[in-house]
Amino acid sequence: MRGRLFVGFLLMMLALPAIPSTAGPNATDSGARNQFLGAWRLVSIETIGPKGEVTYPFYGKHPQGMIMYDGSGWMSVQIVSDPPASVPKDGSWAGFVGAPAAEKAAAAEGYYAYFGTWDLDASASTVTHHIQQSLRPGERGVDRVRHFAFEGDRLTLTAKTHEMGEDRERKLVWRRTGTDHS
Repeated sequence: MRGRLFVGFLLMMLALPAIPSTAGPNATDSGARNQFLGAWRLVSIETIGPKGEVTYPFYGKHPQGMIMYDGSGWMSVQIVSDPPASVPKDGSWAGFVGAPAAEKAAAAEGYYAYFGTWDLDASASTVTHHIQQSLRPGERGVDRVRHFAFEGDRLTLTAKTHEMGEDRERKLVWRRTGTDHS
């Protein structure tokens, strides 16, 4: 009798669906996380208005940039506007520091950079950038949530914004490095 009960119990256990473990990242998060790892070159930045109109208010139509995600949880992003600032002309640090304030301001307006840590929620298709340092001091300590989508060698990050008096969506498209050499 005990043998039949044991065999019945064993068959019942084998028929139950597997219960996912709550310890550690799940397979979906791990798979998505691995897709992020590496360096990505900027393809485009579009700002989409409430009526679907596309504008390029900050970086122009052909900005350049790079975003990097590493396996230990760090990330970094840099974006240079199109056209890039042509001043100050002196390439040295001393030349930059000694340049007129208007030239330094023009250079800063056309450049954006921050770094920090990152994590993701694959089930919500969001990646969060935990900004530790930024060219814009007000962003230090801020978390920026981006929706993500992968298509081939491209990563699209989108975020809702409120700027210029209305709600908008910012869409950044990145191409994995190694797939282009531009």
